[in-house]
Amino acid sequence: MFENPPKCWFNRQGNFVTTFFPEETVPGVDYSFFYLPGIKEEHGSPVLGAGDIYAVFNDRPEVRAVIQYFSTGESLKVWVEQGGAILTHNDASLDWYVDPVTRDVAETIRNATTFRFDGSDLMPGAVGAGTFWKYMTDYVSGSITRQEALQQIDASWPE
Repeated sequence: MFENPPKCWFNRQGNFVTTFFPEETVPGVDYSFFYLPGIKEEHGSPVLGAGDIYAVFNDRPEVRAVIQYFSTGESLKVWVEQGGAILTHNDASLDWYVDPVTRDVAETIRNATTFRFDGSDLMPGAVGAGTFWKYMTDYVSGSITRQEALQQIDASWPE
């Protein structure tokens, strides 16, 4: 992507991909990001991503208090200020982000009309983070065929 001439003009990838970019690249000059163009205008501006989910297993006042606190942007402000996190909380300030790329990604997510989880994030962990990742990477690298990758992934699916 950063060769001259580029061998890649477009890379649909998560925002973490910038950690693999050459150090001398400049956001907004050498690379940028945008909403994936929609199929139909009425679908708006959807975003595909991942996220953390909280769950309550004990209905007690102190557990409810912790979950209530985690529902605020303030609960994760320090994490955002240190980098590496994006908040979807409506009360989170875009000023908390330490770099312009992450701030712009957060704003893009905030302004999305729809958010959907990546398919691999919805798979059982052994598949989505395991065999799916491994065999799709093998397929993309050319070390196995598409059919071989799909057979391996299907075979790994829990009963």
